[in-house]
Amino acid sequence: MIKLLVTDLDDTLYSWIDFFIPAFYGMVDELSLILNVPKSDLLNEYQQVHQKKGSVEYPFATLLLPSVKIMYPNKTKEELLNILNPAFHRFNSIRKRKLELYPDVRETLKEIAGMGIKIVGYTDSAEENGFYRLKRLEIDNYFQRVYVSDSQFERPDTLPSSEKTEIVQGKKPNPGIIKKICGREDIDIKETVYLGDSLTKDIYMANQAGVTSVLCKYPCDIKAKEDLYNKLVAISHWTKLDFEQEKAIKEICKKESIHPDFTIHSFKEILTVIQTLNKTSL
Repeated sequence: MIKLLVTDLDDTLYSWIDFFIPAFYGMVDELSLILNVPKSDLLNEYQQVHQKKGSVEYPFATLLLPSVKIMYPNKTKEELLNILNPAFHRFNSIRKRKLELYPDVRETLKEIAGMGIKIVGYTDSAEENGFYRLKRLEIDNYFQRVYVSDSQFERPDTLPSSEKTEIVQGKKPNPGIIKKICGREDIDIKETVYLGDSLTKDIYMANQAGVTSVLCKYPCDIKAKEDLYNKLVAISHWTKLDFEQEKAIKEICKKESIHPDFTIHSFKEILTVIQTLNKTSL
């Protein structure tokens, strides 16, 4: 019987790239006007900061941009936040409009929890990003725990960590973390389902760990996604080594014919997967 659902967050429960890239580029448009600096220069500066911090979602990355430091060398952090507020407001307004759950996610999570199945999240995002989105989307109550990545962001006292989050070291694909999660939740690997959107990160990892793997392959506008992805690469924290490692994993997946145990095209189909697995275990 299935007792544990481990689910990825970004692009599994909601489309991360569909809200983040428009919000980020909207912010850069506004910042370009404030600083009178070409947008292309700012994008290059952001990428340098993101690579240094190891994340494209580093809070206050804008304050570390060379153009900001040159323009306002003697301003305090509070003064900078006030001056640059129109840019931050642009980001937040676009995010608020575009961050939304995929169809049936909330209802399906509620039904799974009602079946007595423990739901935990596992994300490469830091708590201030990944778990924040669950709270903003009002589905954090369905999660008993969320495993997040460490962050270089120094959390202020006004932003306490949640009791539901636990930091794990190492990025996907790391099958050892899946095994650690099962151990932490005291549930056997054979009673666990892992749900994610990436073949190379999620499915490859789940298969290596020995849990049942489910790939989310939702319908989308491929051309629009490619455009957003190219914009992401332009500001990404990924280094040349990261791209090489991703390519190597893709080759392994191709060579070893890595594939998910199940593929779903809408989130609610995970219910059918769980029902199928439970029937076969009887």
